[in-house]
Amino acid sequence: MNELRKKILESDFYKEVYDTQDVMSIELEVSSIEAGIEEATAIFQCPVDELSYKVIRDAKKGIFNIGSTKYLVKYTHTQHSKSNLLFTGSECKVDNKPSFSKNDIINKDTDIIVRVKRDGVYLKILPPQGTGKRINDITVLEGKLLAYGVVEYDSSLAKELLESQTGELVRIGDWDEMKSKYNAKLTYSVSEDKMQAFITATSPKDGGREVDIEDALELLKNSGITYGVLEDDIKKSLDDGNFNVPILAAEGKQPIHGRNAKLEYLIDIDGKTMLEETEDEDSIDYKSFSKIINIEEGERLAEKLPATVGESGIDVFGNSVDAKDGKSIEFKDILGNNVKMDDEDRYIIASISGQVIVKNKIISVEPIFEVAGDVGPGTGNITFVGSVIVKGNVEDNYSIKAEGHIEVNGTVGKADLEADGDIVVKLGIQGNDNSYVKAGGNVIAKFIQFSNIEAGNNVIVTEAILNSNIDADNKIIVNGKRASASGGRLRALYEVNCKTIGSTSGAKTIIETGYSPAKRRMIDSMSKEKEELEVAIEDFQNNIKGLEQLAKKSKLDDEKKEQLRSFKEQLEQSISRRDEIVIDRENMLQQMEIEKVKSYISAGKEIFSGVELIIGAAEFNIRQEYKAITFFEADGIIQSEKYRGEAVIDTKYDNKPVAEFKGYES
Repeated sequence: MNELRKKILESDFYKEVYDTQDVMSIELEVSSIEAGIEEATAIFQCPVDELSYKVIRDAKKGIFNIGSTKYLVKYTHTQHSKSNLLFTGSECKVDNKPSFSKNDIINKDTDIIVRVKRDGVYLKILPPQGTGKRINDITVLEGKLLAYGVVEYDSSLAKELLESQTGELVRIGDWDEMKSKYNAKLTYSVSEDKMQAFITATSPKDGGREVDIEDALELLKNSGITYGVLEDDIKKSLDDGNFNVPILAAEGKQPIHGRNAKLEYLIDIDGKTMLEETEDEDSIDYKSFSKIINIEEGERLAEKLPATVGESGIDVFGNSVDAKDGKSIEFKDILGNNVKMDDEDRYIIASISGQVIVKNKIISVEPIFEVAGDVGPGTGNITFVGSVIVKGNVEDNYSIKAEGHIEVNGTVGKADLEADGDIVVKLGIQGNDNSYVKAGGNVIAKFIQFSNIEAGNNVIVTEAILNSNIDADNKIIVNGKRASASGGRLRALYEVNCKTIGSTSGAKTIIETGYSPAKRRMIDSMSKEKEELEVAIEDFQNNIKGLEQLAKKSKLDDEKKEQLRSFKEQLEQSISRRDEIVIDRENMLQQMEIEKVKSYISAGKEIFSGVELIIGAAEFNIRQEYKAITFFEADGIIQSEKYRGEAVIDTKYDNKPVAEFKGYES
């Protein structure tokens, strides 16, 4: 059963109406009155002419469908038979069938339909359905015609139609124009924005005729509705006998608002990090990882697309509807170092040859610092405003800090690397507890061992992560042929996706998603500080207690008095700081819950016992081996499903689309 119908039929409201009166009504939210009519006839299993309606709330159109609402319409079926309805428990049945369906056989007697039109009286007789009764009594037909005020007609033809009951609409006589005063009435309504006009025709009475297209066009003309008249639609709806139903009669032309000015990049700002396999399946083309873009002086970086003028619309009365012109914007606020607008104020161009950097929404061109060999004794530590390329290795106990990107062709040892952009290590990173690698964008490497990694976007590894602590503000992806992650802690906001997680030895591996890794680090830091304060508070209390006991036995000298005063002061400060941390930590946890995102932990091949999963605030310890599985959180519980497949790699800088940059739109 259609879920909407099922809810209506099972509702207390429906049952109350059924029990108390010979009327059934429902309220439906519909995109058009006609769509609601179709739904209501299916629910009540009745023809259109047995329905009446009332518009409770008009529909509204929003901008780009934002703020739009549907019609709220009350439909009433006033000619229904209770004998066909049976409620059993919570289920509504029709003739003991469990549901209403257009394919169900409906038990219905012969249906006699009379239509009185401008060009004559028409008769249609529908045969019975299911176990319905066939009506052959001519007096019933005559009574029906008389009820419509039809006295003079071809009685022989009418009798033939009653006998054949073919359902064909046949003209059986002329319409008596003397009964014009009983004609159906025609009204119109216009939407609040004057972009749609509707007409509604009532059923005729006592021999009056139905309204037709000529009546409708005359009403619209006299009402001043001249634009967008839907003559064919009106005629069809009236010919179909849609009485008491608003018919869309005219529709205006919506205004087209102008497009705001925007900036379109002419270079690959985002870069590409798709893994490209070579003939050797174990080797990777790391050139595709690099986001270092070499720009020549004078090269165009981006184009300013001007705002466009809006195109006016027309309402159903033929009046012009104003359109908004697009907003012009200034780009000077996003021009950084070594870039400028061209003479036509159309293109952003490079003033020097170098590297394109987008930092804090500002586009710049910076030179590139290249190290021909290793970073070590021959170079010392490197701090650079642009990007750094190292042709060799980064040796133990050295560091690189770059405001652009860092690319290392070899390996990184127990060294510190920090970049505002990406850090790409073509071989691997093998650090220790005291070394770190921090990137504002992606960290990409062949392997990571015994290292501390932080990435503002993704961490992408092609072979293995071993005994490392890794935080990624977007995703952690280990997607090579033998990709695995074992030991340590992996934290990502949206997803951790590996071939193998954990190991057969049961190495403790913690995987966390759903919350910001940066906020998790803050929680860890606050928890650690709180533990240290608890120890200090206990020490101060013991020292104070000892000095106070000593003071009871003998007078304290000045040095011990100063010690006592200092301990009490430090105790007070420590307690105050501890209480402050408790409040801040609780607030942070609440904020993290509000900001929690839908996230996943996936093992494409297998996940072993000893792995601890934390998704949001939910936790789950793996105690058996699982194959090709994805875990997610729902209703505070970690649940699983079939492996969702390899992660989609998103390398947008700072994990923000270009359209969010201030001063322009995409």
